Parts: sequence; structure tokens; C-alpha cells
Amino acid sequence: MKSIYKYFMVPAILVIAVACESDFLDVNTSPNNSSETDPALLFTNSVVDYSTNRTIDFGPTGMAIAQLYSGGGSLGAGVFTRPERYIISIFVNGNTWRSHYRNEHKNLKLAIDIAEASEPIQNNAAAQCKIFRAMIYWSTTMIWGDAPFSEAVNEEFDQPQFDSQEALLNGVLDLLDEAIAQIDLNSPLTIGSNDLIYGSSSDPAVQMERWRKFAKSLKLRTLMTMVDADPSKAADIGALIAEGDMIGSTDENAEFPFFSVSGNRNPFWETLNAFAGQQNLFYFASEATVDLMKSKNDPRMQVYFQPYPGGGDPNSEITGVPPGGNASPSVHWVLSTASPGSDGTVELVRPAAPDVLFSYQEQLFLEAEAIVRGFASGDADAKMREGITVAMQSYNIDQAD
Repeated sequence: MKSIYKYFMVPAILVIAVACESDFLDVNTSPNNSSETDPALLFTNSVVDYSTNRTIDFGPTGMAIAQLYSGGGSLGAGVFTRPERYIISIFVNGNTWRSHYRNEHKNLKLAIDIAEASEPIQNNAAAQCKIFRAMIYWSTTMIWGDAPFSEAVNEEFDQPQFDSQEALLNGVLDLLDEAIAQIDLNSPLTIGSNDLIYGSSSDPAVQMERWRKFAKSLKLRTLMTMVDADPSKAADIGALIAEGDMIGSTDENAEFPFFSVSGNRNPFWETLNAFAGQQNLFYFASEATVDLMKSKNDPRMQVYFQPYPGGGDPNSEITGVPPGGNASPSVHWVLSTASPGSDGTVELVRPAAPDVLFSYQEQLFLEAEAIVRGFASGDADAKMREGITVAMQSYNIDQAD
């Protein structure tokens, strides 16, 4: 037996040695990693990640902090009550930080590098990624203030420095200007159908025109954020409004879509679907919001809120819950939610509710404020009224109301 093993083992060793000397088995540089990718796929991954996080992680937290709704204390079984008392979960913070830097910026930077190194150069694809990066950076500094920018997502820096908020916001403006200048309406090289924001247009020129308007509207938002601390921005605001070419209708709203399909539904609604049988047992009308809307006789109250499921009287007076408040569920109202088996149409919480990144009414409100403060010329009252009308029409409020 020993001699048999000897004769079989020697040839086998020789075969292995010869195979290692050749390129026969070098089928991939790294079997577990793709050696190349399409910027469009990286873009889609980033946009999905950003809007999913906004919709279910930091979005609800921010709205509770602003008292737009309440967790309801013991009314909502003690769920989601901490943010309204300014206690922010480390998981929300951590999820959002990782979402912005480890996922979105990393993928978008790689997409830009690939697009600008391709032949021919994909200028429009690169511009779309830069505009979205600028918006993410704006979101980041609105949450944390100082944050990595100049050294962010750079393999040369294991611990990137935190830039000042002023430097970061000026960097956002530079990034938007760079993207606007890069847009080529005559080029078909866009993110294409992977653009879930404006990709529904089959015409690349229309698609990129809307991205340009979105970028300029983001510039206005950023400048208006900065002008109190840096009055020199007032001149830039006036020039931008005089130039126009920003979001000018609801058709041009920047929105990330969700759908009434499992796996693609709005995560806010999906939370109620998973843990409350599609009923809203967790998110209550806030006392601060209800009292303000009552003082203005705002007709949207009937759309925004509905009675507590199974216990509320639809004919009773709409009431809100104070931060951490406790009371009988039958006298309080919750955020309006699409009923089981229904997608709904105007309810605040519904399967196909989009993540609105920038709306026409926001554009109108920003312009009205700029005019009132003397940064630009125009009719502030008309802008304000149109903004309110557009906002109400989005919830099917009658024109008379």
C-alpha cells in the first residue's frame, strides 16, 4: 500500500505545482468583490439608503423633537416617547451617521470618480451624484453642526478632521455650483432609469433640467440657512432669486417614491404594519401643533389627524398630547394613517407616501421670506399665499377652505 500511495501522490503534487505556476485558476482578482460597477447602481443604493433612513430613523425623531407629533406617553405603550423630550437614541444617531458617511458619501464619491474617468465622460451622472452629496452634507450639518467634509471619504485620512459648519456649508455651495456647471442638456449620459427622483422622464434633457432646478433650489435653502450668521449671503440670495430657474411647480418636486408593494412601502407605515396591525397606536397628535393649527383655523387638521383607533369619536374636538403626556386614549387623536388593506391618498402615514426632499411650497416660502427681509424684490404676500395654497392642495383641501 505504501508504494501505491507513493506513485499516486507524486503526480498529484506535480499537477498542483504546475497549476499554481500558471494563470489557469486566476478567474477573478477578488472572488468576493466586483472589479467594476456602474455609477447608476451606486447612485440608486445611496438614494434608497438616504430616504429610508430619513423616513424611519431620523425623520420621525426630528418631527417628534419639533413637536409635530407626540409619542403619547403611556398612551402609545411607552413607544417612541423619548425624542419629544429631547432624548435621542444612540442608535438613531449611529444609524444616521453611518448612513451618511459609510454608505451614501462613499458610494456617491466612487460613482463620481467612475463617471468622470469614463470615456466619454458621464458629466450628467457625475453632476447628479454631486447634487445629492451636497444635500446630504446639508442634512448632516443641520444635525451635528461641525462634521467631516474636506477630508471625508478619503482613504488617506483614517480620522478625518471635522470642518466648521461655515466651511461645510460653503463647501455645499461650491459642490452645487460645480454640478450645475457640469450639467449638459445635450448629453444622454445620465443616471437614467436608476434615477428614482427625476428618472421618470424619458427625455434626458428634461431630467437634467429638473436636476439643475433642484440644485439651485438647494442653493437657496443653504444660503437662507447661512444669512443670519453671514449677512454677505444676502446679495447671493437676491441674485439667485432674480435669476430664477428653480423648482417652479409641484411637477418638479424632488421626491423619493415608495410603493404599495411589500419591500417597497414607506418604512414609517411599515412600522405600524409590522407592530400594530396597520393601525396607528404609536404616533399621536401633538398638543403644540394642534393648538397652533386651531389658532389659525387651519382646515388641514381634519386631514392630518384621526381618532385613536377603536376608541376615538370622530365628532369630538381634535386634541393633542403634551410631551410625555398620559391620558385616556379615547379623547386623543393620532396622525392620519391609511386603513388596513388601503393605500390611502392623502393620509400622513400611508404605504406610498413619498419622501419629499424639496417641494414647490418650500421654494415659495423661502422666496417670500427673502423678499420680506429685503434680500430680493417681489410680492412676498403673493408668494406666501401661493405656498399655503399649494401645500393645502396636496391634501385635497377645497379651494374655499
